[in-house]
Amino acid sequence: MLEWIWTLEHILFTFIVVILIFVYINRGWEELLRVLVIGLKQLPGVEEILRYVLKQQVKDFVQNSTLRRSDGSAPKVLIPKTGIPTEQLRDELKELKERETNPDEGKIFAYVYTQKDDHFDIQTEAFAKFQEKLGYSVDHDSIVREFHHAFLHENALNPMVFPSLRKMETEIVSMTAGILNGSDECRGFLTSGGTESNLMAVKTYLNRAKKMYPTIKNPEIIAPITIHPTIDKAADYFGLTVIHTPVDEGFRADVAAMKKAITPNTILLCASAPQFCHGIIDPIEEISHLALQKGLPLHVDACFGGFMLPWVEKLGYSLPPFDFRNPGVTSMSADVHKYGYGVKGSSVILYKNNDFRRHQVYTYAQWPGGLYGSPSMAGTRPGGNIAASWVAMRALGEDGYMKRAKELMDATDQLMDGVRKIEGLKILGFPHMTCFAIGAADPEIDIQAVADVMDGKGWKMERNQNPNSLHLSILPSHVPVVDDLLGDLKAATERVKGDVTLSKNGTAGVYGMIATIPDKSIIDDFLVEFFCQVYS
Repeated sequence: MLEWIWTLEHILFTFIVVILIFVYINRGWEELLRVLVIGLKQLPGVEEILRYVLKQQVKDFVQNSTLRRSDGSAPKVLIPKTGIPTEQLRDELKELKERETNPDEGKIFAYVYTQKDDHFDIQTEAFAKFQEKLGYSVDHDSIVREFHHAFLHENALNPMVFPSLRKMETEIVSMTAGILNGSDECRGFLTSGGTESNLMAVKTYLNRAKKMYPTIKNPEIIAPITIHPTIDKAADYFGLTVIHTPVDEGFRADVAAMKKAITPNTILLCASAPQFCHGIIDPIEEISHLALQKGLPLHVDACFGGFMLPWVEKLGYSLPPFDFRNPGVTSMSADVHKYGYGVKGSSVILYKNNDFRRHQVYTYAQWPGGLYGSPSMAGTRPGGNIAASWVAMRALGEDGYMKRAKELMDATDQLMDGVRKIEGLKILGFPHMTCFAIGAADPEIDIQAVADVMDGKGWKMERNQNPNSLHLSILPSHVPVVDDLLGDLKAATERVKGDVTLSKNGTAGVYGMIATIPDKSIIDDFLVEFFCQVYS
């Protein structure tokens, strides 16, 4: 028996040697060494050792580069308790700019292609004219604009060229992690918006699954039907399938249905805080337990609520746990350019720790143009958006965010109370923040026709479907017009009731037509044609 084992070992050894010789003869030393390293990495513990060595090498490199910190640490930065005075922020801006290499000196050979001349001034002026008002205050808009324009043409593609942008990005991520109860190990990146944040989350978990579960060839995501379409968009881009599960009568994810939908191909669970359609938080605590039970990651899309729910909770409203306090939550997305009151577009994608985040980074080490790496979908990353987000959060502080949250929640409560008093209307479910959906409580009222009448009065209404309803996100600009909105809504409802002709025209007619088409791919084709014609 032992002789057979020895013979088999010799045959196997000889086979391996022959393969290595073949590789050397046909591909050379470099390929032979690569094959040997790949083989060694398959041995238990070797990859972990390599990762540790690489981590130490990177740490030493950072400490000896322009990215150096005084103590080599990554201190956790929180949103200040009170907003930082404008003049102090201006002093910080001056100090940050003085540290940077000035592109106008001609010492940078990539990343910035503009100069401060008349052409630059025209661009700055045009940008200022079309830059949205953030809605907090005139002073807030002013300081955010100053920081944005100061870094208008800087590019965060290479963190070594503009270390101030790297400092600001890491602090934005840290401040966001703080309000969402991330631990000291929580890490993330800044993106161009909620779409990119969710795209990056899906890409991250796909890359993770490819590495950990290479036998999965048709990866699936389980998500409630109310999940934002950016998850479906990501799945379409990256070749995954989204399995949509129903919601309960309160428009919350049906956890039992999610559990039943899990298969060996499932690589990710998703939930919302809150879902945009009705402003309702999914039962994330229960989904978190499910994720832990099944050994699956859980992404919480808080793009809409990430910069509002923490303050709503502090105001005393009863909210289900929606963030990293749930141990099964492995990532969250939150938009700074929504209730963070930063400029478009700016969002944060957070991960429970760096073991998850590392799968987001794209690298290519064989390009003749140098070592390439990118943490986001976009290569070029506008410095102005990073600077504006950083100063927006620090200028407001917790007290500023709390003040605005209270104003908006007061307006939301007033609006929902007013809607409930309008005969024939109702609020769908029990919304958790500054957002709600209005449905028809009377079968004689077509809520889409109500939206059309409201459009005629100058309101730009958002439509939901399945069931038909109106979506209202309450913004700072709505605070002074609450009574006007309720008055027009009451009048529009009274006009629509019993008038079936209004259901056959305008958007109401379109949604009515859509409801009768059994093959929804026809509607997809309609939407494609719509966008092609609109942008022709």
